[in-house]
Amino acid sequence: MNVTIVIAKPLQAACEGRAKIELGVPPTSDIGDVLQTLLALYPGLKAFVPSEKKPRKPCFAVATAGSLVYLFAASSGRVSS
Repeated sequence: MNVTIVIAKPLQAACEGRAKIELGVPPTSDIGDVLQTLLALYPGLKAFVPSEKKPRKPCFAVATAGSLVYLFAASSGRVSS
């Protein structure tokens, strides 16, 4: 299955300047699999993944529409439980 990932301008530097990335993934893949593949191919995106040590660093949000995946720059912050 082919997936098109649309990269927001603030994240493009972490993806070698690309605005769009085409990935071929197995048909059983879910969004988690797509993101794991993307993070493996473009390790610069890991700088946008919050952690326990840095929960408020800049991050990205994901939206899907069929075989399109959108990566947005998002403000980070803690989610209250």
